[in-house]
Amino acid sequence: MKKYIFEDIILQNALNFTREVIEIFGDLLNEGMDITRLVARIKEITDKLGSEVIEAIIEELDRIIKEDKRRKEKWIVERKDKKRLTTILGDIEYERTYYKSRQDGRYTYLVDDALEIGRHDRIEKGVKIKLVENAIEESYERSSKKACPEELSKQTVLNAIREIGEVEVKREIKEKKEVKVLYIEADEDHVPLQEGGDETPRLVYIHEGREERNGRNVLKNVYYKAYVGEKAEDIWIDVANYIEENYKEEKIEKIYIAGDGAPWIKEGLEWIVKSRFVLDRYHLNKYVLKATSKEPKYRDKIWRAINEGDKEELKKVFNELIKVTKEEREKEKVKEAKRYILNNWEGVEIYSKDKDVIGCSAEGHISHVFSSRLSRNPLGWSREGLKLMAKLRVFSKNGGDLREIEWGKKENINEGSYKLTKKQIKEAVRRIKTSTNEKINNITVLNMGKVTPIYRVLRAIKYAQVI
Repeated sequence: MKKYIFEDIILQNALNFTREVIEIFGDLLNEGMDITRLVARIKEITDKLGSEVIEAIIEELDRIIKEDKRRKEKWIVERKDKKRLTTILGDIEYERTYYKSRQDGRYTYLVDDALEIGRHDRIEKGVKIKLVENAIEESYERSSKKACPEELSKQTVLNAIREIGEVEVKREIKEKKEVKVLYIEADEDHVPLQEGGDETPRLVYIHEGREERNGRNVLKNVYYKAYVGEKAEDIWIDVANYIEENYKEEKIEKIYIAGDGAPWIKEGLEWIVKSRFVLDRYHLNKYVLKATSKEPKYRDKIWRAINEGDKEELKKVFNELIKVTKEEREKEKVKEAKRYILNNWEGVEIYSKDKDVIGCSAEGHISHVFSSRLSRNPLGWSREGLKLMAKLRVFSKNGGDLREIEWGKKENINEGSYKLTKKQIKEAVRRIKTSTNEKINNITVLNMGKVTPIYRVLRAIKYAQVI
């Protein structure tokens, strides 16, 4: 324990904080200070105050446990040890008591157990959450600089991501939904690996069509899934399980699987009942443009055949285009576009035959969900890091909250080894409130009647309600 008792520490910290605020105010008047510097200075001293108060609270809790009669019956005092812990306010260092169990000889720090601090924890959960939340949107390096005042490494960020593991938002299902039409869209990204080559994380999302929200068309009840390294059949079995868990399958009349026609996407037709393939218009347009880059007058003819679902007319137009194309390289582009569209004709023709088809936005989603974080910058990923980040990206898009999930198992925490009684809590709060108020009442500045900044702060402390 420090030489001050808990109430003295809290009061002294409050006084120090007040003096520093007045000092900052003086600097502002004398030297000038913009709002950014002012906020930074205030944040620095509030973080410092918060850290000191946390240290005092933990040590006071440790003292209460040590003096408790119930503790003395079950646990023997061994020694005092210091612990350093990085929090969102900065590093804290506190002393706590080490105990041995009278019953089974176990050793533990009861105050750490009560606060769910692991024996080997060096960083508290709040910092880890901030590290991971930041890393979902930006690089490990930037994330490490924003989570707390202390300097952390990129490896610390990766360790936090590994600790959280593969996460997924599990929707609470009270009753399966009834829909007539369901939509599945799929695409993949190409991400460079540290070891060379690349990996193709795959994105699949399920929704119920489009709806207008705040003047924008958005996907209705969309749910994202990320896959890295899984076989196509495993992906679609997982998607089929999601549909079975969330929807009354007997009520579904049609399911559209939309994408660029890649074999792994089309394999979904074998696993998803009542499914039909839809070729996304982005890739369709890409190949039409590619085929007509030198002969743009054929563009309207191709689109007319596509929009009317006239396969024979489309073949006729392409054959004519091949004949008039002189350069062999351009001729090959036309043939490639023809093969692509005809090989995916079922997914092209469906636009003209089925009014429920709404197209596909997979290209935009793969860019927004994956590419903006995984492949747009010149960096290489480990396979493990890529998989974890892909899962985190869809976890975030699905509205997941890292504070609500089960993290890695805490080591060396004796859950339930000590718990304060309601009587102890009330007595501790009453004693601290009474003692602190007495000390504040004896402060000269509060009895002078002169209204100064320090007077206002201390008066606020005096009349604050301790909960």
